[in-house]
Amino acid sequence: MPCTREGDLALLRAYEPVIRYTAGELFLPTAVDAYVGQAGLWRRRPGERRDECLARPGEVTLERLAAEGKRFAGDGLYLRLVDSPMHGAEYRRWRREGAQPSFRPSSRFAAVGLFARLVDAGLRLSLLLRGTVPGGTRAAAHRLYVTRMRANDHPYYARVSRDGGYVALQYWYFYPMNDWRSTFSGLNDHEADWEQVTIFLGETLDGSLRPAWVAFSAHDEVGDDLRRRWDDPDIEFVGTHPVVYAGAGSHAGAYLPGEYVTTVPLEWPNRLAAGWRRVVRTLLPWARNTPETTAGIPFIDYHRGDGPGIGVGEHRAWRSVLVDDDTAWVRDYRGLWGLDTRDHFGGERAPAGPRYERDGTVRPGWANPVAWAGLDEEYPTAEHGAVLRESRATWLEGRLAEIAAEIDVRRRASRELRASDRARTAYASGAGADKAGRRDRTRDGRETIARLHAEQTGLREELDAIVRARSQPPVEAPHAHLRRRALPLTADAPRQRFLAIWSAASVSVMLAGVALVVISPPIGLLWSFAGLMALMLAIEAAARGRLVRFAATMAAVGAAVFAVLGAVEVVVRNWRAGAAAVLILAACVLLVGNLRAWLTTR
Repeated sequence: MPCTREGDLALLRAYEPVIRYTAGELFLPTAVDAYVGQAGLWRRRPGERRDECLARPGEVTLERLAAEGKRFAGDGLYLRLVDSPMHGAEYRRWRREGAQPSFRPSSRFAAVGLFARLVDAGLRLSLLLRGTVPGGTRAAAHRLYVTRMRANDHPYYARVSRDGGYVALQYWYFYPMNDWRSTFSGLNDHEADWEQVTIFLGETLDGSLRPAWVAFSAHDEVGDDLRRRWDDPDIEFVGTHPVVYAGAGSHAGAYLPGEYVTTVPLEWPNRLAAGWRRVVRTLLPWARNTPETTAGIPFIDYHRGDGPGIGVGEHRAWRSVLVDDDTAWVRDYRGLWGLDTRDHFGGERAPAGPRYERDGTVRPGWANPVAWAGLDEEYPTAEHGAVLRESRATWLEGRLAEIAAEIDVRRRASRELRASDRARTAYASGAGADKAGRRDRTRDGRETIARLHAEQTGLREELDAIVRARSQPPVEAPHAHLRRRALPLTADAPRQRFLAIWSAASVSVMLAGVALVVISPPIGLLWSFAGLMALMLAIEAAARGRLVRFAATMAAVGAAVFAVLGAVEVVVRNWRAGAAAVLILAACVLLVGNLRAWLTTR
């Protein structure tokens, strides 16, 4: 395919994704010129408390956006779509108009534990102190979208780049708003949203192109987990067009339809957990291979695909728009595409454009798509792999010849030294002043020859594998490169009515219980609090059908507590007996753990 505008557009249309949304989605991809025409342009002036309005709604065009972006390149610029969020009667009228389709959510709290709900409550309360997008912004933005932004026009802004044997087809989609929090009980809301899909075509040895990888923008995935192989069974296709299941309100991409638990990581608890894991693995050797987990706040990300769709076979069609580094509004405007709430966590701030991060630096996905997707080490096609293997085989054969020659030289030198030592021992026993030095040279020669033999063995194994691959090329599983394969919740995930009700009310019940314990503890503050926690955990276990297991665990914990208290009593009265008891207990723990580790390897 020639590197021309027409050739690039033909490639983009041949592989343009099909995007399917969840029923209840309010905002679909729209034209950036229609959006900026309804937004005002603002400048955050350094040292000033009030921001400066550079252009009112109706005065902004893409050309002016680029010009102001170049003029105030070092300042914080942002677009603001909604000046006055809907309130009161106007908001109720918007709801009565049926602007928001019906949506039935799942209980996200039913999929996670009690601790995660407590953390979530803290996050929600923090919204009172952080910069947030007001709730009525969604309704006002939606009215502007459906009445003034050509809601039936769905462009993607596409860029084609070539690097490292790949042709990267980048499809950028612009949404007037991310309403994940206000419409779908997710993490955040913010004006404007940029999402993308990148398809990597591998260039074969004869110059033709073959689809190799696809990467969707996602919440939890980075590096190798971003991309999937073209033959991945998780990907659904309509002809040559991959199907993307967009998140409800968040617009992130998923390969399989369904509902996903998205976890927002918590930095300081994860640092504490990492330190605790190091201590445990040092003291308990059998725990070194246990998988690592992270603490975070869970949210349900809906990728149901039961709503509108855009692309081949759907009722709505795409419009292709080519952009590149010379497109003025892409290159010159580094500001945000929506309200800058100055949220320090970033979740409620609008995004920057396709080329830039919020801090004005170029996005890795734009600057180096191949490196961003972790493809620097992946050859573009199987033919390239065969050529590279043969090149490696030639090098291996040369290196093996060098090692064999070096081993012969060093072996001869070692034998000569040994023959000389025997002669000196037999006929010049009195002349042994340099005996220690000769022993050192002998030892060094042995170590060098051993190292060369080890390298030789490894290289021979590698060469043998390449020789076998000539007759039977290796086939890697589609998911072999993934560290974590994102999958939707299974059908047997907890959905019982009682669990859903309890999970929604549990945090409020706990806070009310803590308040009552603090005001009037029935059996002392400490024991009252412990009883409250036991009661909460018992209800949680009953809701999940694990009450018997919980009771057994509590019995074991109680026995351990009494054992520890007994040991403390012994230590206080007779420290020798206490020390012996502790040592015996440690020996038993280590014995049980090591036996368990040994049995798992049988």
